[in-house]
Amino acid sequence: MTSRSDAKTGSKTFTWLVTLAAAGHLVFVTAMGRLRWEHAAADLLLAGLAWAGPAPRRFLQGGFPLWLTGMLLDNQWLWLGLRGRVHTGDLWELERVLFPCPDGTTWPAYFATRTHAVLDFFCGFSYAAYLYEVFGLALLFFFRKHPRFATMCWAFCLLNAMGVVTYMLYPAAPPWYVMAYGPGPADLTAPPSPAGTARFDALMGISYFAKFYARNPNVFGAMPSLHAAYPTLVVWQSWGLGRSWRVGTIAFAALVAFSAIYLQHHYILDVVAGVVAALAACWIVEYALVRRESPASATVPVMPGGDSRA
Repeated sequence: MTSRSDAKTGSKTFTWLVTLAAAGHLVFVTAMGRLRWEHAAADLLLAGLAWAGPAPRRFLQGGFPLWLTGMLLDNQWLWLGLRGRVHTGDLWELERVLFPCPDGTTWPAYFATRTHAVLDFFCGFSYAAYLYEVFGLALLFFFRKHPRFATMCWAFCLLNAMGVVTYMLYPAAPPWYVMAYGPGPADLTAPPSPAGTARFDALMGISYFAKFYARNPNVFGAMPSLHAAYPTLVVWQSWGLGRSWRVGTIAFAALVAFSAIYLQHHYILDVVAGVVAALAACWIVEYALVRRESPASATVPVMPGGDSRA
């Protein structure tokens, strides 16, 4: 009886917490003059699900970190003034030394002069689909009532927090910036660019990437590559679903990693850092949840996606 009462109290507390978070964010973006329809939709949906009943609330208990992630990335402008010196030419040179290509430059610059419509299509498609892969797997876990739903959502949130913190401590210009503005002191007024993804837009007769990058609040957030990190997180989280999932997700992660370089958005160093960040975020969340559920016998999974809690 006591545990049921405690659960009910905890559920009500969570409902009000989520409602206040949604309302607070909506008031904030309105006051700052940055309100967009996506903000209103996300905040109203969040508050609505909190009061819609047990099933929607169960989704929120795992999915709330997805909303937190969106707010974190959307409001990067708040702390851009705190970031350190932007790395431009030094990162370019380090990449060139560590991963030399045939003409002595960096691989992003090498591919910029060796494009092909087939590569433009597949690389552009993967660069657009990388985020939908994460949300698709999260929804699959939710509807299957899989215990990995909450684990994946919190790992995703932590991964993005790690990325944003790194952007502040080590702001880095993407390859397209150095190719356009040179390796000297950073031009902090430089607008975001779709870079190689503009070829996908032209090929498909759309403006998806032009609009997507026009809203990017932080040009100097190349290290680590979250484009490479997200598919890596999916590989870890879906590992236990079987061989076909492993092959498919690893292949997609490899395509996105190549695309990040081919489309001049990232160096190989950024991609490696993104993969490491994703693995670290998954490991940390896995360990934290295991410790929370069974402190005495907690063990960290040896394999990605391994449910040591089972």
